[in-house]
Amino acid sequence: MAKKEKKSGYSGRAFVIAAVALAVISILNMIMVYGTYRGTSETYTRTSQEINYINKANEELMAANEAVLRVVGDVGAKNETDLDAILANIQEIHMRFQSIDYNLNQYEKLENHDEKAFRRFQQARIYVNAYHNKMYDYQGMLQGKMAPLISGDTSDEKKAEALKDLAVFKQSIPFIYEQEIEPLQTAASQMMNASVSIGSAAANKRSAMTIRTLYLVLAVMFLILLAGEITLFLIARYTRRANEEIDRKTAQFAEASSKLMRSREKMENIAVMNILTGMKNRYALDQDLADRLADEQFNIAVFDMDNFRSINDMYGYEFGDEYLAQVAERLRNEFGQHAELYNITGNEFCAVFNREVSDSQALHYVEGIVACMASPYTVFNLTVQLTVSASTYHYVAGDCLNVNSLLVKMDNALRNAKRQGGAQIHQVMNI
Repeated sequence: MAKKEKKSGYSGRAFVIAAVALAVISILNMIMVYGTYRGTSETYTRTSQEINYINKANEELMAANEAVLRVVGDVGAKNETDLDAILANIQEIHMRFQSIDYNLNQYEKLENHDEKAFRRFQQARIYVNAYHNKMYDYQGMLQGKMAPLISGDTSDEKKAEALKDLAVFKQSIPFIYEQEIEPLQTAASQMMNASVSIGSAAANKRSAMTIRTLYLVLAVMFLILLAGEITLFLIARYTRRANEEIDRKTAQFAEASSKLMRSREKMENIAVMNILTGMKNRYALDQDLADRLADEQFNIAVFDMDNFRSINDMYGYEFGDEYLAQVAERLRNEFGQHAELYNITGNEFCAVFNREVSDSQALHYVEGIVACMASPYTVFNLTVQLTVSASTYHYVAGDCLNVNSLLVKMDNALRNAKRQGGAQIHQVMNI
């Protein structure tokens, strides 16, 4: 009887299973790497688009505000009846807002916005719309003032009255801009910057989470691949290349975020800084004092150079600007360690004294600041000297609802000092 041939213990089934497992692992690994790369790439692309649209809208808003400032300054108007330049500026403002609306609409069409960033965007849009509506209102008011001037049936007497009425209206435009228009522009710009900042931070967070997840998955895969064959090593090498690409994209994204943050800091500095004197401006004063009014007491003073307009009229604005710059520099050097100094409007300065400065010391410093500002200055080889009026206020917690009402009190005291001949210091009395 013939012996049966002994079957070998070798079976290809195990290798088939291993090959299938390796194939599945490889496919899963490639899918996850590609998904991670694609997700990071989409996040980067979407965030870049968001930043681009918001920045363009913000740039157009700044350009529109420049046109508004030209209207406020009456740039381009040769006389009371030559209003073509003003109307051209208003037309430019509306064109700028059309561009703003386009960029904001494009931003809104993007998907997967961060919830907080989108809320800031919606607030920005409200301010932008309010800003634009204000300009429509004042365009209508201006055209109404112009109507008698361009009508062929208007008598010379009525035209003269219309010119006077128009002149009065134009004199009120700077106040309207400061009180009603500029705060809307500032708020809209701040909300857009906040939207970009929050959106970028959220995108960074999502990217970081994605990368951390990827690294965890790769670690598990690496342990499995160690038990496999050379094919798994090749897959690991492919994964490393994919990771390098992801790191490169992440570095690009981080660089873009860094540039955005620097741009935002620069814009914030410009918003609260008087470029001419290098001092903080009125908006910075609002920010610094707003939270202190209810709970703190402090000493504050406002200073105004008497008859400063005569300097500009006699020597020109460039001379006056250099004069103010020298005054500001000397104030910083001599009193900057005792008080926070502000250049709130033109030749008007403000000092908020440090908490450790007593009432008597504050009065002494006020007198010193007045003497400093009233001392002779040599500007462009000419020596000039003006007297200075001031108002001081020992503020008590809860005495004013807001910074504006505080400044109104101080300005009233300052005007009283000027009405009495100037070169005086008046104190605001607590009520």
